[in-house]
Amino acid sequence: HPGFWAFTTLSIASYGGLFTFLASSAFIFLKVLDLGKPAYGLAMFSMSVTYIIGTLICRRLLPRLGVRRTIALAAGCTLLGGTLLGVFALNGWHTSWVSLLPFFLYILAHGVHQPCGQSGAVGPFPFAAGAASALNGFLMMVAAFAVGAWLGQQMDGTAVPMMMGVWFWSVMIALSSWTLVQKYGKSIDA
Repeated sequence: HPGFWAFTTLSIASYGGLFTFLASSAFIFLKVLDLGKPAYGLAMFSMSVTYIIGTLICRRLLPRLGVRRTIALAAGCTLLGGTLLGVFALNGWHTSWVSLLPFFLYILAHGVHQPCGQSGAVGPFPFAAGAASALNGFLMMVAAFAVGAWLGQQMDGTAVPMMMGVWFWSVMIALSSWTLVQKYGKSIDA
């Protein structure tokens, strides 16, 4: 079903970027950027709070804008955060704040993309929602496996692999949000 693939692509890309950050951030912030453990814990806590704020923003935007426009708006936030990370990486700016601040934009938008992507993937299948949800989750875990394998090869003692990886997934989110979801997400939009 094209709607399933549109929203699953969105949720895969959004989770891919999150997993890129989660799988590499402890090493990068604690070992490479010398952020203290309490500060790193606080940073991760603040990411969780930012994600929750993103879901609350999503809840407010959905009745006003509908699913597709809400996702498109969040994709702009995602792409801005990811592009800032990529540009900072290319310019050799590797500090804790330079790596964290743009990711706040990403994780805020993740609070929109993940719930919308998952609910959109199961929306066309009211009598097979469990199977659609399981397939969506399985595909997200396949992406996480691929990210882990890629990071295992790319980690080079700098923050660049994390920053460039999140940038890649930000572009994938924008592409799926602005093309596939806009075209095939009509059945779920209110």
